[in-house]
Amino acid sequence: MGLIIPPDLISSLRYKHLLLDTNVFIDASKHPEDFADFFNTLKDSEITVTTIDCVKIEFLRGASDDREYKEKENYFNNITEIILPTDTEIIKNSYELVKKYRQQGGTIAFTDFYLGANLMKFRSNIYLLSKNTTELPLTIFNLKYIINYPLNKGIFTYGVYTIKP
Repeated sequence: MGLIIPPDLISSLRYKHLLLDTNVFIDASKHPEDFADFFNTLKDSEITVTTIDCVKIEFLRGASDDREYKEKENYFNNITEIILPTDTEIIKNSYELVKKYRQQGGTIAFTDFYLGANLMKFRSNIYLLSKNTTELPLTIFNLKYIINYPLNKGIFTYGVYTIKP
């Protein structure tokens, strides 16, 4: 069936960056036929598909041997247009997120801090696509869109997020 995308998502993201979380790469690699149209639409609509090195590491670490590693790396590289560099501003923003999550009484995975830090750095020019909807509290992030992906055994739900000011 493929992904169910909100009608105005693509037009809202035009000329912006869509930052992909690890879970998107994992799901897309398991169901490439269902995600291919989505990724092609993004590229055709001048939406830059981007991520960070931490996501790439998480995705590749699941490879069982050299052949699978190379396949996963090729798949990753075919989807991703830019890997955003980690710089001192990203590190600083990550510490700010640690404080915000502490105030919430929770924590998240290391990679998710870096994803959030990139949202903080690039603000209005970047959105995050993630299936980790429970780890992205709405006191810190704005949920802009929901993408559903129906499967025989249930529905995967992905959020499209920005950072709150």
